[in-house]
Amino acid sequence: MDYSDGTLKIIPNLAESWDITEDGKVYTFHLRKGMKWSDGEPFTADDFVFWYEDVALNEELNPAFVNWLVIGGEKAVLEKIDDYTFSLRFAAPAGLLMEFICFRGETMITPKHYLSQFHPKYVDPEELAAKAEAANFDSWYQWFAALNQGWTNVDLPVIWPWHLVTPPETGRLIAERNPYYWRVDTEGKQLPYFDRFICDMAQDGENVLLRAVAGEIDLQYRHLGFANLSLLRENEERGNYRIREWVDGGGPCIYVNQTAVDPNVRAVTQNKSFRHGLSHAVNREEMNELFWFGVGRPSNSVIAPNDPTWVDGTDAAGLEFDLDKANALLDEAGLDQRDADGWRLRPDGVRMDILLECYPMEMGTPLADVFQQIAMYWQEVGLNAQMKEIERTLWSQRVYANEMDFPAYVTGNYLWMINPEGTLPWGGGWYGGMLYAQWGPSDGQQGEEPTPEIKEMIDLYKQALMEPDTEKRLDLGRQVVAIAHENLYVIGTVAIDLLPVLVKNDLANVLEVAPGQHRSGHESITWPFQVWRRDDPA
Repeated sequence: MDYSDGTLKIIPNLAESWDITEDGKVYTFHLRKGMKWSDGEPFTADDFVFWYEDVALNEELNPAFVNWLVIGGEKAVLEKIDDYTFSLRFAAPAGLLMEFICFRGETMITPKHYLSQFHPKYVDPEELAAKAEAANFDSWYQWFAALNQGWTNVDLPVIWPWHLVTPPETGRLIAERNPYYWRVDTEGKQLPYFDRFICDMAQDGENVLLRAVAGEIDLQYRHLGFANLSLLRENEERGNYRIREWVDGGGPCIYVNQTAVDPNVRAVTQNKSFRHGLSHAVNREEMNELFWFGVGRPSNSVIAPNDPTWVDGTDAAGLEFDLDKANALLDEAGLDQRDADGWRLRPDGVRMDILLECYPMEMGTPLADVFQQIAMYWQEVGLNAQMKEIERTLWSQRVYANEMDFPAYVTGNYLWMINPEGTLPWGGGWYGGMLYAQWGPSDGQQGEEPTPEIKEMIDLYKQALMEPDTEKRLDLGRQVVAIAHENLYVIGTVAIDLLPVLVKNDLANVLEVAPGQHRSGHESITWPFQVWRRDDPA
């Protein structure tokens, strides 16, 4: 299954059709017959059985089972019906399965004929361990995981339009046409039109921008920067390209960690008045002018307006800039005493320090500058707030280890229900409270028990996962979003709804408008990029 071109309509892809039982517990998928991997081997239901039995259920490869295939507290069961048909059977209705497959389903597409030669079920374990060591890996499963990466392993057979021939570590990723790709155009010509797909690795965003205006790029979706929109438009004729406006909707934000390690800090961060006080101290209108030329949208939302659970007013909680209200709320939260330097003290008498930690990234402007501005706003209301930019890998390590009290990142996306970690604690994590993340999926057997409000969000989300009726499911999602916004576990700033996309003038069939976010496939928006082609100059 896949998303249609530029929309969120689910359409057939590798599966030409599917059946769902009336109770929503069994999904049966009918694969297209005759498809082949890029090396010419048949693509069948056996590949999905291999993924399920030998990859997903293997605890060395996957210590935690795929969370979107756990419904009603039980793992889905995959069964082969024939060479081109398999089913997924659940203990309860799997209301969001089709959406999950559009987003995460490619992880299921695994070439058994190739990867089985690196799996201890199919080869001698001692011999496999020796080969893994010779390949500079400590274990067979680390080697297996590395080999199962289509954008780094040139030998991995794929089902996609192009297969890798030169890995990105060389500085230039090159992929060539898959000779067995199954799609054809309306006249029966095999896709894709382009023989090669080339992606140069740029040193930084400035290098991307310089190459763009010089006309050296055919298509660029990332790293152009909203702040560079005017410059990009001014150079359209010179660079022989056009800028298209795709839809984004995210914005810089601060997560207020509800599971802070220090119990005295946690007592503050879990105080709703404290979080609302922080929000009212942020001058979003000023930030919009400073960083985004006034064309952004002040917002306090963890979702975007194009999400189906959005309702008017979703982003309005705590949005008003009001220093008097901010100070009153911080006093109410127990931070009404100050030290000799004028900084607010926690109820235990220790100064309330706030460290906003981010990694280098930009959203029309370097986000370090944005978070520094927020720190300055919070200093104005007596909070000793500082900003620190650290390396991305270190940032990830620290946030997932629950070592940050105020992670600085971005939010405000759409399709949050298939990737809920930005909205509530579920599975992979939640920067607003990492220790709560496993509590919901494990039915309370793992992780810390959340606060009553967060438990209510988790319960509503679990109901939504098992609700086959679309409107009822969306209503449950809206209730989750309402609780998240009323409690302001995430402090938003300004949402950037426009994503500039550069397209060379002779590049045809690229969408004029599309959602530009990872949940819908980024620039590939998955189906149309196979039909990109050069315009016939005649």
